[in-house]
Amino acid sequence: MSLHLGRLMVAARHQGRGVGRRAVALLIEHLRAEADAEELLTSCVPGPGGPRGFYLGLGFEDTGRVEGGEVVPRLALGDG
Repeated sequence: MSLHLGRLMVAARHQGRGVGRRAVALLIEHLRAEADAEELLTSCVPGPGGPRGFYLGLGFEDTGRVEGGEVVPRLALGDG
């Protein structure tokens, strides 16, 4: 089973403080412990200033998929 993180938004004044990174890290920890899922997908607009590097830094990998003009990174959660 795949889960999808629809959108992560952090107010501009709080960006760069680790709030988003901690939130996603806690989500990943919870999903690995509690969810019967194989992967977590998300999507983001490609290009400068986009969150691709943020997700890759959290262990997501590029899938090569593009949906609605957005790239779709994937994180393996385990055996699912």
